[in-house]
Amino acid sequence: MEENKYPTTSPDWRAAVHRRTRFFVLSAALLAILFGFLVFQFFTRQSAYSPGETTSALFASEDIPGGTILTREMLEVKNVPLQALPSSYLSYQEGAVGQLTLYPLVKGEVILPGKLAGDQGGALAQRCPAGKWCISVPVAWFVAAPPDLAEGDRVEIASAHSGKGLEEAGFIATQVQVVGLPGSLEVPAYILAVDDQEALNLLYARVNEFRLLVLLRPAGGYGWGQ
Repeated sequence: MEENKYPTTSPDWRAAVHRRTRFFVLSAALLAILFGFLVFQFFTRQSAYSPGETTSALFASEDIPGGTILTREMLEVKNVPLQALPSSYLSYQEGAVGQLTLYPLVKGEVILPGKLAGDQGGALAQRCPAGKWCISVPVAWFVAAPPDLAEGDRVEIASAHSGKGLEEAGFIATQVQVVGLPGSLEVPAYILAVDDQEALNLLYARVNEFRLLVLLRPAGGYGWGQ
């Protein structure tokens, strides 16, 4: 009498189970190694400093507008937990005094290097008045050569469309301060301190081919109808 033979499949299911078992065991081993590595990294970072370690950091002692030259009175040094600070911060007043703020700062805000002009602005940034933007306006933008200006003069700028007469000109920037005069650059330009709306007005006038005219106010005021 012949022995009963179990039916087989192709490929053999027993071999498939064996291969899958090896795959799962290998995957589990790799995951265990990865988990162990991540735990090691975590505790390595934690051991870099004590849980209660503090450090000195620089903070704003008052609300500070953007475009302000920082003084010692505006700053204070505090000891705070190291974990509460970003990776980049200032520890001493000497690192910020005399620098220009690029953004407004609120009282109690930590002073970060990225919020200060540093070496980006140079001497020009130091001369730019607080709350103003300094822009470069080429001499060629003006319909007539500006008067003989000096640094510190305050002027007004009017604009008129190139297809119309100057009688329809309108003022687009007032109380503009002259910060820099045209030098020996390839494109001579004035450096003017304006507010944000006046900067947009000048850009709009230039894009739309308006002609610009600079008017210098007399030292005593308008000089008429005061």
